[in-house]
Amino acid sequence: MTETNFKVALLSGAAAGVSVDLSLFPLDTIKTRLQSQQGFLKAGGFRGIYSGLLPVVIGSAPTAALFFCTYETTKTMIRNTMGENWATASHMMGASLGEVSACLLRVPVEVVK
Repeated sequence: MTETNFKVALLSGAAAGVSVDLSLFPLDTIKTRLQSQQGFLKAGGFRGIYSGLLPVVIGSAPTAALFFCTYETTKTMIRNTMGENWATASHMMGASLGEVSACLLRVPVEVVK
């Protein structure tokens, strides 16, 4: 993988992680409050639905970036080594190794969160 492709994967992954959290974090907060035994309004209602977003974004950007960098690197290495006949396997191995590497970072971030 070229240096340019690595940078693109790194920045694209970080942007994807931040985008997902910015859009889904408030929905997750609302869902949690709806499930609260106190009731939705006593649990906070719609106030502060972005409260606590910063630690999540700080953790998700590098996690998603790590996934995409690992995925792209693995996919490229397998295709360069084994040939285009291994295209499907390169995607599967890239995604698997990408998820394993991302989990090495994601799990400690979730524990802290």
